[in-house]
Amino acid sequence: MRRGEEKKWYDLIGEECRGFFTQSTNYPPESHLIIEENDRFIGGMEIIIDEPDVAILLNPTIKTKDSLGAIEQLVSNGLNTAKSLNVQKILSLIHDSNDQLESIQKILADFEFKLELKKGLYSREPIPIAYGNSNLQLNYKSLTDIGEELFIGLFGRVYQPDVFETNSEKCFYGLKRGAVHTNRFYSGDWELAYLGEKAVGLTMPQVHDEQGEYGSNFYLGVTLEARVKGIGLALQRRAVDTLVKRGARMILGSTDVKNIPMIRIFESLGYEFEEYQYFYKFKEDK
Repeated sequence: MRRGEEKKWYDLIGEECRGFFTQSTNYPPESHLIIEENDRFIGGMEIIIDEPDVAILLNPTIKTKDSLGAIEQLVSNGLNTAKSLNVQKILSLIHDSNDQLESIQKILADFEFKLELKKGLYSREPIPIAYGNSNLQLNYKSLTDIGEELFIGLFGRVYQPDVFETNSEKCFYGLKRGAVHTNRFYSGDWELAYLGEKAVGLTMPQVHDEQGEYGSNFYLGVTLEARVKGIGLALQRRAVDTLVKRGARMILGSTDVKNIPMIRIFESLGYEFEEYQYFYKFKEDK
């Protein structure tokens, strides 16, 4: 996509223009692939680029009768772009609400993408949560207070490898890199939770767009020996409060559809189910 074409992009995805992101000095033109006809976008796909780790082909949008041809063109161009960046993983994320879902899934299979993960997406309004009675006496220390070494140490204990990353330290720095990129990263918001002197969990709330509209908990984890005590619920509640204070206009959360404890936490804190997300992985990952 060329600079200054944001209006046509937002028309394609059916949203009001929310900013001129192509004007940023570090905007990568390859992050938006476009199919154009008569000076109008009829197809497009964003590529989320996190060099050197991953490129994600994100939910193609198609507004043309030849939907299969347009999807095939976007996926092909997206693959070539991702390969040119020499990233370690090429993924694709497709939303259940995409009206071309079945066609996109077929094209991804043709290009030898394999479904690796299905997540549920949840949302809640940015409203403070009323605190009930709790016997938990948690204390918190932030990333600012304790430094990265101690924080990463606990992160490694609670981390569960997934399609994005198997190495906990690389995952932490990838999440931090994404947070810093928004210009809204506050290290005091990322916290370890303690029961007495023992660290039992962590929470990493973050507004994740430069406009400050959307926030989520980048990661929530509880040590194995401290689970089933309500600590996860307390940590997620604290994350919501932080995101409300940071001015997020919508709070999102997603989790593996098999992660029943996290789904129950979302439900108990007033999150509403939005849709499923399908994560595909390209077979030639390094």
